[in-house]
Amino acid sequence: MEIYNLIDAETLMRKGFTSEVMRSPELPKKWYIPKRNGGIRTIYHPSSKVKLIQYWLINNVFSNLPIHNASYAFVKKRSIKSNALMHATAKNKYYVKVDLKDFFPSIKYSNFEHAFNTYRDLIEFPRIYDQELLQLIKTICFISDSSLPIGFPTSPIIANFVAREFDEKLTLNLNSIDSLNAIYTRYADDIIISTNRRGKSAQILNAIKSSIRKVEPNFKINNDKIHICSASGGSIIATGLKICHDFHVTL
Repeated sequence: MEIYNLIDAETLMRKGFTSEVMRSPELPKKWYIPKRNGGIRTIYHPSSKVKLIQYWLINNVFSNLPIHNASYAFVKKRSIKSNALMHATAKNKYYVKVDLKDFFPSIKYSNFEHAFNTYRDLIEFPRIYDQELLQLIKTICFISDSSLPIGFPTSPIIANFVAREFDEKLTLNLNSIDSLNAIYTRYADDIIISTNRRGKSAQILNAIKSSIRKVEPNFKINNDKIHICSASGGSIIATGLKICHDFHVTL
């Protein structure tokens, strides 16, 4: 395949390297980590050969994927601090915080393919490789059940890209709420929506649920991690940082 030859040449590997890896990719190593609230989280670590191809994809394809402005995790020049500052700078007092359950594993290869086709015009990569590229990504970046694994270096940017449609729908839904003027950010699976309009939490939660129903990934809200809070009641915790009553951000 042409894309295999391209990867071999650009990674300075011998000709046929990528083809050999694709024919029989080494299985990733697995670690099992207890979750804080019970259950087990599986972490996957790809082989060095697979990882080499994954980094080629990151540098040559995934770095060109269009990510929504609301996304703050795994994005250059963005951090938990810039995420919190978006809300603090707006001096918003009322917050709705929601966690998406099993964020990475809920994303399937079919969701990536749908996003790739939806936003293809925004992706800078020669179209002649599309069919080969998609097969490569399916084999190298997803595990046997077609889900997105926690631990692969390619997973964060794929997750942000697939979540773009959700980010767009939620932004539109929030903008349709009269005089809400909300700030919406998403740090991986952590959604924060803030406003200065009191009593809007039910409408905001409905906007999130409606957006989830309209997109392909089988996102689910973690009902144990829904937090509705007000800055007037003290500080707000945003992705581990504290937004104080005077709106400065601290640890």
